[in-house]
Amino acid sequence: MEKKTEKRKTVRLNSCLIGIVAVVLALFIIILLIPDDEEDMPEESDRQEMSVHKPESTSSKTVAAVETASVGTDAKSATIMIYMNGSDLETKAGEATRDIAEMLDSGIGGNVNVVIQTMGTKKWQDYGISAKTSQTYRIQDGKLSLVRDKLGQLDCTSADTLSEFIGYCKSDFPADRYMFIFWNHGGGPVYGFGYDEWQDEQQSLTIAEMVKAFSEHKDIRFDIIGMDCCIMANLETCYALAPFCKYTLLSEDFESGLGWNYTAWMRDFEKNPGISTPLLGKRVVDAIIEDNETSSEGDSACVGLFNESTAKNLFKAWKAFAYKNESSLLNKNYSRMHKARGRKNKGFWDLWGLDDSDVTLSDYYISDILALVESIDNKSDEAKSLTSALKAAVAYYGHTSDKNELTGLAVSLPYGDSEFYDRLKKVYKGIGLDKEYIEWLGGFVSEDSDDFFDFSFFDDLWGGWGDYEDEYGCNTSGDGSCEYAYDYDTGDYYGYEDEQSDDWIYDYEEEIWYLYEDDVLYLYDEETDTMCYYDEEEDQIYYYDETDDDWHLMED
Repeated sequence: MEKKTEKRKTVRLNSCLIGIVAVVLALFIIILLIPDDEEDMPEESDRQEMSVHKPESTSSKTVAAVETASVGTDAKSATIMIYMNGSDLETKAGEATRDIAEMLDSGIGGNVNVVIQTMGTKKWQDYGISAKTSQTYRIQDGKLSLVRDKLGQLDCTSADTLSEFIGYCKSDFPADRYMFIFWNHGGGPVYGFGYDEWQDEQQSLTIAEMVKAFSEHKDIRFDIIGMDCCIMANLETCYALAPFCKYTLLSEDFESGLGWNYTAWMRDFEKNPGISTPLLGKRVVDAIIEDNETSSEGDSACVGLFNESTAKNLFKAWKAFAYKNESSLLNKNYSRMHKARGRKNKGFWDLWGLDDSDVTLSDYYISDILALVESIDNKSDEAKSLTSALKAAVAYYGHTSDKNELTGLAVSLPYGDSEFYDRLKKVYKGIGLDKEYIEWLGGFVSEDSDDFFDFSFFDDLWGGWGDYEDEYGCNTSGDGSCEYAYDYDTGDYYGYEDEQSDDWIYDYEEEIWYLYEDDVLYLYDEETDTMCYYDEEEDQIYYYDETDDDWHLMED
């Protein structure tokens, strides 16, 4: 199947324009169609074939004939905490201050607080940021304002440093909702985050240390925890952060020097701090992909928004699949051979990013989970359950138009590396993975690490998550079940006919359904029986009205 790369001219929901919207609607919305454009509306018979069905209602509440529909939250304020370890990325290339410039260009700082902790860099290139001490800045009125100075050379790889920053932002910049961003290098689920130029090059902030820091602030739950870092989109990171956020936004691949693009989505967030979290996440993802597609400094990129309510189910499904297929997994090294590029660094990070670097994903034992399923076993009940759980976890996924074989989430198997496994044991225990699984991973240490599996077959097959919608749509949030979900209490599998199985995912905290299908993200508000989408070509929002069986432009 051919990879879907070109942007569609069909409707595409864009978070920059969705917020709290009011519409006058009839009682019910029936089968829905997304037209290519207004002049080319399909006939009624075509509607039935091309429809997108709304999810089953989670309540029996009677809907009034006229309602106000909201596809966002009631939030009037937000705080974004940015844990910015500039490191060699800033010293050598000014990448941190370039991203700060993007933030300033957005005009953010009124409805949404942006608080930046600067650390880990021996030379800051702009804005008068000190390299002699860590500092805290706030973006306000289009300027970068210093709010805390002379903090000393804080160790960004310390859980205490992370915890103190969260606590400070929480007390001094309280808001209706919160977002957290890690800015620096990433080293996968075992090494974690952060190469700090003032610390030993072996030091990093592990995901277990992140858990420790976030656990000290359980009174807030982040809408998104994002990582402007390489190779952190993995099952283990999602599992670790699940108690502390609704969604994670992570890259499975190495990032280019561009990293995230902050301007457009921050502008939208400032304009509407109540924007729905899935839509905000989509806007971040789209901005990253577009930046890499259009900039001369861009490179291959993939990034996903992951529904954290699915993390535990995903781990259970992965274990069932992995245990069943143990012999196959041990027979070859399934770590990917994707090469590092873009971001320049040194020391412990082995010169990632240089074009002549030999560093690959295989050095960090990162294997794409869906690629494992398709390459080893995609027929068993365990494989189907895992694929369904993956589909539920990937709320939204973006990739550049090149052939990028990564599909969203990876897992680490420590092929032939006792040192890596020794680090892994401590980290995985710290995030709460069970002892049986950790000991099972020890079996990979004695395997030949040089016999790599050839993923070329899967590379040719992979055509995007849209190819999996009809067969593997599911809802594992709020204890729902996947199409092929496995009930670990009864030992039974749910089949296709199970009523809870559908393509929609329900966000219980925001009380909204969402569906990502064929490069379109739909939102559905069951209280008002309303579905909306965004036409990117026309830059307009549309809703469906049953009274005349047609789509209508939504007025502000």
